[in-house]
Amino acid sequence: MTTTAVVGGGLGGLAAALFLARRGHSVTLLERDPAPPPATVDAVPGWARRGTPQAGQSHAFVALCRQLLAAEAPDVLAAVRDAGAEEIDLCAAPPATLTTPPAPDPDLVVLAVRRSVFEWALRRVVQAEPGVTLRAGVAVTGLVCVDGPVPVVRGVHLDDGSAVTAETVVDAGGRRSMVPSWLAECGASVPDEVVVPCGIAYCSRFFRRRSGASPAPLNRGYVAGGSFDRYSCLAFPADNGTFSVTFGILPEDRDMRALHDGAAFLAAARAVPVVSEWLDPDDAEPISSVATMRGLENRFRSLVERGRPVALGVLAAGDSACITNPAHTRGSTLAIASALAVARAVDAHDDAESRALAVDAELRRSGEPWFWDSVDQDASRLSRWRPDEAVRSGGRTTVSNAEANLGAQRDPVVWHAFTRAQQLLELPSAVLDDPDIVARTRAVVAGDWRPPALPAPSHDDLVAIAGGAVPAPALGRTG
Repeated sequence: MTTTAVVGGGLGGLAAALFLARRGHSVTLLERDPAPPPATVDAVPGWARRGTPQAGQSHAFVALCRQLLAAEAPDVLAAVRDAGAEEIDLCAAPPATLTTPPAPDPDLVVLAVRRSVFEWALRRVVQAEPGVTLRAGVAVTGLVCVDGPVPVVRGVHLDDGSAVTAETVVDAGGRRSMVPSWLAECGASVPDEVVVPCGIAYCSRFFRRRSGASPAPLNRGYVAGGSFDRYSCLAFPADNGTFSVTFGILPEDRDMRALHDGAAFLAAARAVPVVSEWLDPDDAEPISSVATMRGLENRFRSLVERGRPVALGVLAAGDSACITNPAHTRGSTLAIASALAVARAVDAHDDAESRALAVDAELRRSGEPWFWDSVDQDASRLSRWRPDEAVRSGGRTTVSNAEANLGAQRDPVVWHAFTRAQQLLELPSAVLDDPDIVARTRAVVAGDWRPPALPAPSHDDLVAIAGGAVPAPALGRTG
């Protein structure tokens, strides 16, 4: 048994604490936000989680997440279902343009649930787990380090002047984690990282269907919507009759600033036909304000440099290790998968260096490919949205995501393989470099068939629609 301090009580930290404790390790989970989870799921929208602003954005928990929970924490999966999560069988509604229906695949099931509801269910399980001590309202201010050729981390300092000693510290502090800076203060090499801007900003709003009826049809797997003229608009089904709508826009697009206003957002969303089906004014009511997210980056960080850990006794999980564009809805699942990698490494190895190397190897095997896949998909989108600007391109696989996506709308074999990759059940190279999938994809690309374009306003028309719904004084305050 080891003693572990987990820094950060988001999805990655909660999952790491749970997986470690269930392997017999003693865990102290340190969460800065003091607010306890509410007693019922109905009160979750009022749960103040300043450390997770992304909870106000659209989420989906792809098939790998459901698969991991079924294997490692079936009680968490049951709790998420009990909290109202919907399960979407992707094989039940494949693209209507396929030449023949795809074969059934019981793994291709997505959990449709708000991020806040998923976290609420997971946290309640973690709080009841023997071996986990959850301390909320506690801020970590630094690392307890022992000097040496390679610094050794022995715990963390807290804002009340005390310290928590531990054999292993798990950095689950997210995209704004201070652990890399604290490691540098301990004399460690600055952790290596690769950062590529996503080139997109998001505006999201949540709604509830008063009737509780099933959502409108889905045309993109587990969502409805599309990518249009310098913007995207997608509707995400969620739990308990709720759903969200998200606009993706270029970060520099000030003409779209009116979307920050609730009335403008609703007018613009209702102008996109494939999404307007969700927004029947007699049924769909807003249950949140518009949440925005900017400054987004794809990032992969390693705590191993030239085959050696930069410090001993510290491991990373979740957004502290790998961040991908939220549009691909992979972050939560990658956080849980990386937490499992940490737990397995701590359980399998007695020495800190072997643990660090094992986690790094797993992150590079099953996390880094999704970083580069996200970079490639962003480059493809930006080549359309910023056609006059040189964009960092992909080229790491034989066929691109865009080509495979076209093939997947026509060939059922390509659809099945590509969907498994998009659900993180297969690595990108296993599908996009597979000779049969490559040949089938290229046959579709070389042919005359193309999917019909979805009707939607042009960028300038959408700007006019959104701006027309905002009184002039309000428009002047946004941006």
